[in-house]
Amino acid sequence: MSDEHTDCVNKLIVIGKRLDFEALGILKGKMQDLCRPDCVWYYKGKGSKELRKIAQGDKYRYLPFIAFEVAFSENEKNLRGSMLSLQLANAAASVIVLLGNPDRLKNLKPKLKKLFGRYSYIRYRIWTKRDVDTLYSKVIKKYPKSS
Repeated sequence: MSDEHTDCVNKLIVIGKRLDFEALGILKGKMQDLCRPDCVWYYKGKGSKELRKIAQGDKYRYLPFIAFEVAFSENEKNLRGSMLSLQLANAAASVIVLLGNPDRLKNLKPKLKKLFGRYSYIRYRIWTKRDVDTLYSKVIKKYPKSS
């Protein structure tokens, strides 16, 4: 794992916590051994107890709301694994964050869109480091850490 990867995951966790999710670098529940997204934001707000009853059997303390995969040096084959991991996480939405060389990202983004469009049933977004950094800056300003 690179420093850039670790920094991005840490920012996603901070963003999630500031937005009042339980933000973790692991997936909880029975799918934990099958997939390992880099970050998951769990819903813990109003009505979460009732929603967990609807999703009975998943054994989540909170419902996975958004799952993130941070891709630094993955090739296309590894990205298919990331896509599968996001599907298995079964979050309401999923995000792959592409890090690294801008030229590489230009080539990967259309391939990923095609791959997700063809083989995935999940709601997904493809972000870059800039997207994470922009959201991080906005959230840190708007929701300062409470004491």
